[in-house]
Amino acid sequence: MRFPLANSLAGRALLILVVGLMISHAIGFTIYSLDRHEVVASTEAADFAERIAGVIALLRKIPPQWREDVVRGSDSRVFRVSLDAHPAVTELPSEENVTAEVGTFLQQQLPDWDPERIRVSLRRHSAPAQSLAAASTARIGFAGPAGAGTSEGSDFLHASLRLDDGDWLNFVGPLPQMQSNLPQSAGVYVFSVAAGVGLVALWLVFRVTAPLSALAAAADRFGKTIRAEPLPENGPAEVAQASRALNDMQRRLCRLIDNRTLMLAAISHDLRTPVTLLRLRAELMSDTAEQQKVLATLDEMESMIAAALDFTKGAFSEEPLRHVDVAALLQSLCDDLADSGAPIELTPQRQVLYLCRRVALKRALSNLIDNAVKYGGVARVRIDERPEAIVVTVEDDGPGVPPEHLEHIFAPFYRVDASRSKGTGGIGLGLTIAQAIVEGHGGDIHVENGSVRGLVVRVSLPR
Repeated sequence: MRFPLANSLAGRALLILVVGLMISHAIGFTIYSLDRHEVVASTEAADFAERIAGVIALLRKIPPQWREDVVRGSDSRVFRVSLDAHPAVTELPSEENVTAEVGTFLQQQLPDWDPERIRVSLRRHSAPAQSLAAASTARIGFAGPAGAGTSEGSDFLHASLRLDDGDWLNFVGPLPQMQSNLPQSAGVYVFSVAAGVGLVALWLVFRVTAPLSALAAAADRFGKTIRAEPLPENGPAEVAQASRALNDMQRRLCRLIDNRTLMLAAISHDLRTPVTLLRLRAELMSDTAEQQKVLATLDEMESMIAAALDFTKGAFSEEPLRHVDVAALLQSLCDDLADSGAPIELTPQRQVLYLCRRVALKRALSNLIDNAVKYGGVARVRIDERPEAIVVTVEDDGPGVPPEHLEHIFAPFYRVDASRSKGTGGIGLGLTIAQAIVEGHGGDIHVENGSVRGLVVRVSLPR
């Protein structure tokens, strides 16, 4: 199932905001986790070194006979201390951060000691131990402060320091592992913040992009009727500017169409007077043959003037939109033509409601059916209801149209002489008017030759 906002500006802005927020928080938590591990390790190492330095300072100030008591008193389940003849650590401090920090700190506290007397190492142990003797064999364990038992796979700091009398003071202490619920809590936090911010951002983005949606809807209405309501010129500066430009264009187009309609109406009115005078003079002509020619020419002139005015009125009709049963409209058209003897075949269809200008759409469909009867001998009409559109198909059995003429068939006053008889009448505006009306509804009209013969006209009216 496709996400409804996937291709919208609001959806993409929301996606960029939420994904960016999640990535930034994830990076922040990663940096925090790494820094936290280093800080805790460094702090524990410093504490370990301070405790060692404290024990050494105490041993250097007390009499030798008290040394064993101080060592036993310093030994605990967590911080192990023993006085042995051999060192538990045989290597010098490595280059690792923790051991280097411990070694450096001890060297600073004991500046008069030879560095070879201080040895520190970091070891990993996997089994508990009960004595420091086990620690010297790399098997040492510890219980936490609360006595929760030993920790498997923990890191332990080992330190061995040689006293002035040659004995070795061995220390073992745990280095806490960063095993916590931080990844889970971080994930919950990031997704909770993303959800909360996403809801707020969704509301804000829709408020910002609402004028764009209104602009798109107004442009769609403007494509269907030139007299659509002007757009409110508000919202973001860019949207308000686009709305003003669209309103200005609408006003200019309306003015242009009104001027053209007035011009055609004036021409029609002015021509009727001389046409009427010519018709009266033709009636007085003694030559009957010439009289008929003149009257036919005058009839053709009147037809052309009327058709031009009809084209202008039909293409830019101000008829209000209303819901119409297109199936019933086609049925009435076909019944009227069938009553006059025209061969009509209509495929019955249930009610198909469509928001349109009824008179204009009726005229467009009537022109198509009339053309099929006049030039193709028969009209077969079918209506198909689809989820995205209503499709009306009109077929005939005529000779069709040469392929090179198909792209020009909707041009005003265009006639295909090879396939249309001049005796059928008409001046070549029927298809032009039908196309203007269909496109005024936001639809599309397509003409093609049939698979065997005849012409197929398909009208697609979007829902």
